[in-house]
Amino acid sequence: MIKSLRKKFIMAAMCSIFAVLVVIVGAIQIFSYLKIPREADQLLAILGDHQGEFPRGPAPEIPDSREKSAQTDAFEDSMRKAAGIWSPETPYETRYFSVLLGEEGEILETKTGNIAAIQDETAEAYARTVLEKGGIQGFRGSYRYKVVEDADGTRVIFVDCTREMNSFHSFVITSTAVSLLGLLLVLILVILFSGKIFHPVLESYEKQKRFITDASHELKTPLTIIDANTEVLEMIQGESEWTVSIRKQIKRLTYLVQQMVVLTRMDEGNRTGPMIDFSLSDAVEETAELFAVPSGSRGKSLKLQIEKGIICHGDEEAVRQLTSLLLDNAVKYSDREGNIQVLLQKKGRKSILKVINTVEKIEKGNQDLLFERFYRRDASRSSDTGGSGIGLSIAKSIVEVHNGKIHAYSRNGKSLEITVVL
Repeated sequence: MIKSLRKKFIMAAMCSIFAVLVVIVGAIQIFSYLKIPREADQLLAILGDHQGEFPRGPAPEIPDSREKSAQTDAFEDSMRKAAGIWSPETPYETRYFSVLLGEEGEILETKTGNIAAIQDETAEAYARTVLEKGGIQGFRGSYRYKVVEDADGTRVIFVDCTREMNSFHSFVITSTAVSLLGLLLVLILVILFSGKIFHPVLESYEKQKRFITDASHELKTPLTIIDANTEVLEMIQGESEWTVSIRKQIKRLTYLVQQMVVLTRMDEGNRTGPMIDFSLSDAVEETAELFAVPSGSRGKSLKLQIEKGIICHGDEEAVRQLTSLLLDNAVKYSDREGNIQVLLQKKGRKSILKVINTVEKIEKGNQDLLFERFYRRDASRSSDTGGSGIGLSIAKSIVEVHNGKIHAYSRNGKSLEITVVL
């Protein structure tokens, strides 16, 4: 149980750290990628304002009259569009080309002097593809393009983003690798420190198991003596309501001790029988039929809907005990003249066992608290029924040993449905 809890702790910690890493690294990578088209669009805006070329030289001086010329305004507007990326080296570092097309789609001008990887024919083919595709900006391979209206026609301008894309890809690979390496190191640290964290819990749990085992052995002797003394009293004075009550309580205590020992073994993942292939249909049906008389004597009906030929791999005796515990709970706590149903069916690779019983009143929704040890929903689930309060806890442990799932649910507040998935 502690090992399972430790594994869950490590899994929860690693999943949380992984989720945080994904968000942080993913956000950085997304922002890094978005930066590429944003900066390329700023460069395209400058090129679009100057017929596919970068403006050269400093801005014209502003006249004394403080009235700026149109040329000065255009230059300063271009500089503002390139804010944050402009430097005197930008025109020489940027690889770009442009194609001017007329109204009929004829090529009027091709500028490829600022890029070595693209020839005129390739540039013209790229421009025609962009115009056929539609839209005013986007990516053509690793080239960011923008379509602008020129005085003589339509100009398609391309900026080479290959270097930025390669840098981004390298960053993605590096950041991902570093994140995975960091995750591995964190996993090692969590495994090491979780052992120290869970050591006190493990000691406490071992003491608890030792106490239950020792207490069960210590209780057997006085219970046997009390039972023997009661038998002697009955031989001398005859049977009375007091001796009957004593025998009843001895039987109840003995059964409780046995259940506690079984529950402790189940918590350890121990099985009393071998794991084999057996007929789950026969095991459930034969166990359920044993409850036909007890339920009938209490005025309750028991109906079986069991699919034939279902095979299960597990501890057959434990599964029979599981069925018995669920039915014992249904018979004890169903309402007067209640209905009890046992359903078994196969869905894919899963075997689904359901035990449904009517009740006088229960809250709608999840009822998994019933599987807690000694949990009693209300006064109706009292010791008068003969229950110990740990039957369903043992049922849950049996299911967990078989790597299955068990749930309790009330659909209408008038019935309890316990579902086991193996």
